[in-house]
Amino acid sequence: MAAVEVNYSKSEEHPVGADRLFKVMMRLEFALKEIGYCKTAGNQKAEVDWDRFANERLGASFFNAMKAEGSVNVLLQTPPKRQIGDGQGYLSWKQVGAVSNIQELVGSLRRVRNNLFHGGKSGDPDKDRDDVLVGNALSSIDAILRHDHDLRMMFEGKH
Repeated sequence: MAAVEVNYSKSEEHPVGADRLFKVMMRLEFALKEIGYCKTAGNQKAEVDWDRFANERLGASFFNAMKAEGSVNVLLQTPPKRQIGDGQGYLSWKQVGAVSNIQELVGSLRRVRNNLFHGGKSGDPDKDRDDVLVGNALSSIDAILRHDHDLRMMFEGKH
């Protein structure tokens, strides 16, 4: 078999802070499961119970504080599009409206990571604002960790 060189340069094209976002999200998901926000799907697959966490530990007051602070305005006002299938095996994108509650804010945060990690770089409609979206996602995580002592202690390995 002839040696074929693979060009990996496209894998280096990512928004500023994307590598940090991936690492922080891995640790955040670990910490959330460890403090009791783990649910199981039908096949016993463990997943983070994001909605329950958002409602029980963050709530409307946290959401209102984030709105007032202004550090996540892009996530709130023009969140990332949702990647969907077109029914024929191809990707399509769905516009998402402005965020109106804490569950939607946490959903926008997760969608930034998901769009980057799960193939969203092919025809990414948010490419021109990915740097800002990643920055907003990191700001959201920072605020969540500052808000929730137990989560922060688990995240930091001080449990």
